[in-house]
Amino acid sequence: MNRPIQPNAFYTVEETARLLRVSRQNVIRLLSHRPIGVKIGRHWRILGAALLNLPAPDAESETALVSDWLAASSRTLREVWDNEEDAVYDRL
Repeated sequence: MNRPIQPNAFYTVEETARLLRVSRQNVIRLLSHRPIGVKIGRHWRILGAALLNLPAPDAESETALVSDWLAASSRTLREVWDNEEDAVYDRL
């Protein structure tokens, strides 16, 4: 039975693992890398809205997209910005 994630509800690590269909350890690992929860004493509570905002597994971060774009565009950018006509600007 699938329960929809409620944006204003707080979930335990175990509940989050069930909702995301991952192991408890994967949720703990996620909490160490992303600020999606709050630790109260020794227990984590994860807001449903944070779970709903997690990117899809195949979604790329903005940094990765910019890096890929720069790598793919470097030759073209060099042709536009690094040519004889613009050589005068190289000394600025």
